[in-house]
Amino acid sequence: MSRKIHISIFIQIAVWVLVFLFPLLFIGRESDSMISLPRYLRACILPLSFMILFYVSTLWLIPKYLFPKKYVKFIVIEFVLAVALVAGNYVWHKKMIRPQMEADRAAASITAPSTATPNTVAVPAGVAPSGNAPSATVRRGPSPVVFFIRDFTSMAFVIAIACLVMMWSRYLRIEKSLQQAEEQKTKAELDNLKNQINPHFLLNTLNNIYALIAINQDKAQEAVHQLSRLLRHLLYENQDNFISASKEVEFLKEYVNLMKLRLSPNCKVTFNSTIAEDENVKIAPLLLISLVENAFKHGVSPVKDSFISIDISQDPSAITCLIENSYFPKGAEDKSGSGIGLSQVQSRLDLLYKGKYTWEKGVTEDNVYRSLLKLYF
Repeated sequence: MSRKIHISIFIQIAVWVLVFLFPLLFIGRESDSMISLPRYLRACILPLSFMILFYVSTLWLIPKYLFPKKYVKFIVIEFVLAVALVAGNYVWHKKMIRPQMEADRAAASITAPSTATPNTVAVPAGVAPSGNAPSATVRRGPSPVVFFIRDFTSMAFVIAIACLVMMWSRYLRIEKSLQQAEEQKTKAELDNLKNQINPHFLLNTLNNIYALIAINQDKAQEAVHQLSRLLRHLLYENQDNFISASKEVEFLKEYVNLMKLRLSPNCKVTFNSTIAEDENVKIAPLLLISLVENAFKHGVSPVKDSFISIDISQDPSAITCLIENSYFPKGAEDKSGSGIGLSQVQSRLDLLYKGKYTWEKGVTEDNVYRSLLKLYF
């Protein structure tokens, strides 16, 4: 924000420097004399009027009248202000600039008589030509009507620029506010999903430990110890929207090892990963755990041969998670788990990886459930 303010101030200073240098293009041309500081300062009245009109409009009139849609008051006040500045410029030009220009031309005609034509004579400063005398080479400048129209048009142009600047600035502020509101909404949705994931994960894990207690108490105790390590990951490394992919893979390995404690020998589980230990490779936390949970829920049979294959790989453009498992769909009477894991995955993908992921899932012809998720960098 500080950088944007500094840039804005620099741009304004640069623009006004150019505006105030603009009179230098006309001083020498109109007065036929060398440019001097007093002459330049007298000519700066018009740029000064532009500056006054611009900042009065942007700092007061536009925020107070235009944005609240008080259009009539805004137009009337801007019109009166512009007319007052034009009138002030005219008086200044007539009283200060025009006499000096006439004096400069008269002095120039005296010092350089050879430049006068046979039908013109030089008139000293402050001396008006007589009724029948030849007219001096003095340009009288525009009439009051032309002067008013010219300067009022310039003032209207300055007002238009002020309105455009303020409208653009307001548009950027509104866009930023909408973006912040959208980010807050997305964060709230993600936090809500995380709050659902943790109980869902704990429910499935505790169901497995409960089953182990009746089978092997030693394994049940080991499972509780492993669960404590998993909970540490949930509590301390699951607060950001993205964490190191290598840490998330380690979490999945711990979970798979925990699940394997209660599996019968007829279920084969393989876990392969080529994720590098690079802190720059990020992934949304607990995104893949629901896919692994789903594989253990529907891929294990207590009596039939079954398998679960998990392969997580990385290439320069994406992280790929391929999970294949034998498919034994649960009946309506099966209450293990809450059945909301995959819907959570879809919601989080749409929030965090919109347009940057592909997900193919379903049962193949040989009754194997296949889930292929690609997360693109």
